[in-house]
Amino acid sequence: MREGFPSVASRCRPEGDQVYEFENDHNNLIRGTVEPKLQVDWSVHRAWHGETVKILVRSEFVKDGSKITLEIKPRDESVIEILDKDVMTGNKLDKDYTINWKDHNVAADAKEFVVTAVIPDFALIAVSPSLYVDLVPPMFSA
Repeated sequence: MREGFPSVASRCRPEGDQVYEFENDHNNLIRGTVEPKLQVDWSVHRAWHGETVKILVRSEFVKDGSKITLEIKPRDESVIEILDKDVMTGNKLDKDYTINWKDHNVAADAKEFVVTAVIPDFALIAVSPSLYVDLVPPMFSA
């Protein structure tokens, strides 16, 4: 077995930022480039104003400590809130977020909201599927 590859569990090693050397089954070294990836999603599909939901961010090949910016906005409209104090750890971020937009200028008919995750160090951008939010509590008849 070659030095630098003490076990099957460590069959690749970094050689710079995004260039890796991989060892195949015949102990041949293959140089390859890995591309970082980013995904973002809400923990639920539907919520009420005032509820707490989770923003789930997953990545591949992003260094721990990389800064991430989360922008929350109605679909196809301008940003209503920016969260930029978080960092990636272990290629993930699970952030609790309370939907409280009373002080923000949100259209009355807005129902679909997305979160955009941006990691500027790697030029990665991901947009979540829609979260459907009822801004006004339901009124039930007696």
